[in-house]
Amino acid sequence: MGRIDYRAIEFGLALGHSQLDPQAVTDFLTPGVLDALEMPAECFLQPDPEFQRRLNACEFKSVSAGSLMASDLTRTIPFVAENYRRDFAEQAGVMVRTLVKSGAHGAFLGFDLGRILGNTEAENAALDIIHRLIPTLYLEQFELLIPFRVPFHGSDSIRASALMGQFLRGTLTPLVKLSLEIHPFEVKPEEDKSEMVGMLPCEARQAVLIYDADCGNHITAAQFRPWAEHLATKLFRGRYLLCPRSIRNRMLIPEADLFAKMVSDLRNE
Repeated sequence: MGRIDYRAIEFGLALGHSQLDPQAVTDFLTPGVLDALEMPAECFLQPDPEFQRRLNACEFKSVSAGSLMASDLTRTIPFVAENYRRDFAEQAGVMVRTLVKSGAHGAFLGFDLGRILGNTEAENAALDIIHRLIPTLYLEQFELLIPFRVPFHGSDSIRASALMGQFLRGTLTPLVKLSLEIHPFEVKPEEDKSEMVGMLPCEARQAVLIYDADCGNHITAAQFRPWAEHLATKLFRGRYLLCPRSIRNRMLIPEADLFAKMVSDLRNE
């Protein structure tokens, strides 16, 4: 594999994953090194001219929303009656149209894959929801992302990645992609990343780096490079988003600053 051109890769913040208070998002609307932004869906629901002006001034290459629908509901919806799933899909379609009008190009739908993968009935129910959304996704050219945890909990990683690939093919649309939710501090350097992700990176639109910042963890270039290099060999061409976990998101700004510095250094090597 040749040298990675980090200037060609989008880097940004996963503020939707961080469940940041929408009122605090303006703290991150400053032009700089980072060129991608995922915001809580609430930021798109009540357009504010000043907020929009500051967002436009940042000239982000990609702007997306966080969870398309309430996370607790999304995790349970494949296990309820068909009429509830139909209503869920209808409301999700309304949300897609609303987000597109406000400038979002995508969002994620966080199913409970630990309960769904390998469960034929639950998989079919989840796919039915996605299939009901496909006309709206195409009409609005909206990208729906399905989060997949790395490392995967509750199942053999190789089997889980194979089942996830099968599930993704069952969506029958290129507008449904993966969000690789990478927890780098849960993976030992000697562990085989291929067993954890298989060929999923080629179907992923983004990789979200998730970690506990309250424990003093930081994403460094030395730790990031092995992931970037491995995913590149699996034809990953998406963006990288940072998601440090901390009480009341108190570490989000300092971690974002460190991440921006790392990205700047990588691009100037």
